[in-house]
Amino acid sequence: MQLTVKTIEEIGGYPVFQTNIAKDELESNLSFFIYENNGQIRKAEGHNQYLRDFQLFFITKEAAEIDEFGLILSLQKCGLRFRETQYDYGRIANTDAEAKMTTFYFHRALVVSE
Repeated sequence: MQLTVKTIEEIGGYPVFQTNIAKDELESNLSFFIYENNGQIRKAEGHNQYLRDFQLFFITKEAAEIDEFGLILSLQKCGLRFRETQYDYGRIANTDAEAKMTTFYFHRALVVSE
């Protein structure tokens, strides 16, 4: 996971937090990433293969831009397979701040031995 976080920081250029981000971190950063590493697990093609979802959120209150394709391609080297992105604009929960959010959906292949 350290390589993934380091890659996001280097390519994205903004701080990276887990989903348990503190309110002061949320308020003190105009743009940042949040990730969820423990997403849903679903069956893959092989009898002992599974896919675990990984979500990465880029949140910006200042209309900042990031290199989306650079980030997607770099995270492939960390074992993440890209699925899709979604874009939203709205108010950040429990604050008065409005922000644009880009959600990147990935999954990681897992092989479980019996």
